[in-house]
Amino acid sequence: MTTARRPGSFVRLPGGLAPLGYRNFALYWLGFASTNAGKWIENTGAVWVAYELTGSPFLLGLMGVIRALPTILVTPFAGVLVDRVDQRRLIMVTQAIMLVTSLVTGLLILEGRIELWQLYLEVFIQSAVLSVDYIARQALFPRLVPRDHMVESVTLTSTAARISGLVGPAVGGFAIAGFGDAAPFLLNAATFLVLMGALAGIKGVAWSVGVSVRTTWRAELIEGWRYLLATPVLLGLLQLEVVYGVFQMNPVLITIVGRETLGVGPEGLGGLLSATSVGAIVGTGLLLAFGTTARPGRFVTLAAIACAAALIGFAFTRDYVTAFAVLMVAGVFDAMVSVTRSTIAQLAAPGHMRGRIMANQGVVVRGFGPLAQTQSGVTAGLLGGPMAVLVSSLALGLSAALVARGNRPFWRMARDDDPDRDDNAAPASG
Repeated sequence: MTTARRPGSFVRLPGGLAPLGYRNFALYWLGFASTNAGKWIENTGAVWVAYELTGSPFLLGLMGVIRALPTILVTPFAGVLVDRVDQRRLIMVTQAIMLVTSLVTGLLILEGRIELWQLYLEVFIQSAVLSVDYIARQALFPRLVPRDHMVESVTLTSTAARISGLVGPAVGGFAIAGFGDAAPFLLNAATFLVLMGALAGIKGVAWSVGVSVRTTWRAELIEGWRYLLATPVLLGLLQLEVVYGVFQMNPVLITIVGRETLGVGPEGLGGLLSATSVGAIVGTGLLLAFGTTARPGRFVTLAAIACAAALIGFAFTRDYVTAFAVLMVAGVFDAMVSVTRSTIAQLAAPGHMRGRIMANQGVVVRGFGPLAQTQSGVTAGLLGGPMAVLVSSLALGLSAALVARGNRPFWRMARDDDPDRDDNAAPASG
């Protein structure tokens, strides 16, 4: 390999950091990290304010349904929209809408006029708009680096998301304590300006790939689902994500086991809840340092089975230190599974259909997530916390094994398989 810089790059960086050497991706990554941290900061504020207003766990839990509903309803249509329009302009619009809603909510709290229905409405609007914004960003960022750095760019984006999820709630808590209940919403409003500024600075990128023959929304929506279901790699990925969405480890299950089996207090429970996040940061760090295998389908299968094995350990442990350790190990493999699943979706989706493919995957990944908490609560109520963990672990491990055995194209998928050679060019200089 020569020492010359690649077209579109401004600095040569080693290994997993290589995508940050491309100016366009570096700008995008900075903006994404900022807005994702803002989302977690505001989520902390929304939960706090809702509980302050009601004191009701039920009404607080209802916020999860309000977040999930627009995701399920809006995301499939968002995919069609993203494949049709200028994606930078669309992201600018979504960021502006979310900025306004956060700002208005923060001002209502400052004036002491906030009511629960207004908070619910803000959460609903944010979730609906974020569904469009998320798909637009997923469709856009693969064009900001050459295809041979796709895996590293997905890993870096996931790393930013994981760190934001760990740091954002803490920042939100300190903001509430130091500056009042409105602070998380106002901070989040400010973060949208960062991504908007980053997008304005990105140059030399085709902002829309569009469909070659424009048809009806219904036809394009159906086309996206047909392509997904007819492509073995994407179908195998969808099957994994359905099971993962319903049976993934979640705060409800960790709380039940922590309180009922391990007998921990608030501080101990906080440690257990953070263990998977700590592991996730380690996992993404390992991917950045060493990269992933040339066979991502095989890698994600084995990592999912390893994650399930770690969770079986959590089901049987009765010691706090051991429980923390196995949850952290599960977090390492969970991060590897999540990053590699995203990589597979990006690699297997042709450029002209990437919005719809990512949207259809997103319905499962982001829409089914709240169901894991419901499933965990019901199963734990019937069988107890440890058995609920065991059921989830077996479901995750067996589903991965069955997909690998029954879907050979998924198992054999290679990193350099390319469904769309025309979407493979390096970004233009700028």
